[in-house]
Amino acid sequence: MTPGSEATTNRFSFRTVERAIVAAIVVMLAGLVVPGVRTWRFDLENRRARADLSSLRDAILRFMTDVGTPPARGRSGTDGELLRLLGPGLIPEGAYFCPDRHQGFFGDHLVANRPAGDDVPGYAGWRGPYLDAIPADPWGFAYVAVIYPLGREDGRDGLLVSAGRNGVMDANYASVRNVVPAGDDLVEIVSHAQGERGAPPR
Repeated sequence: MTPGSEATTNRFSFRTVERAIVAAIVVMLAGLVVPGVRTWRFDLENRRARADLSSLRDAILRFMTDVGTPPARGRSGTDGELLRLLGPGLIPEGAYFCPDRHQGFFGDHLVANRPAGDDVPGYAGWRGPYLDAIPADPWGFAYVAVIYPLGREDGRDGLLVSAGRNGVMDANYASVRNVVPAGDDLVEIVSHAQGERGAPPR
């Protein structure tokens, strides 16, 4: 081997080692950055879902201030049966929702005044729309409201639920008592007691 070829080989070997070190550093940095980006994105999605749930709660409270009852299948709010309302988006697994006369959509109560369809008079006292539009949650699923019949002695009138990233309502939320969110569900309690302290601004 000539001296020149030995120097070329050493330079080549050194560059190969440099590249390997740089590649290893890039892989290590990616290993640190990617989980951080995922965590940041997940936090951002959760914050947006919580903000949406708060906006829906405030709209329902304004609705209740005007109408005197939570949203219901009938105009009087005295049908005595649990009502589930749904926003746009995919129906979460476990929502127990069938879009018929026994369930409803947020838009029919908060955006338009047609709780029982277009052919039936709406709520007396309705001064909406209480929201411009109802969003889907950050994962493309519908927000679900579980409205309890006739309210409760403690002032709780219902729950708003985002099924979270997995799209599954991990608890059935059929009872307002001792509500404990399960899995990655996000839950907001709707209570007319909140409205009595001052209805949210229009």
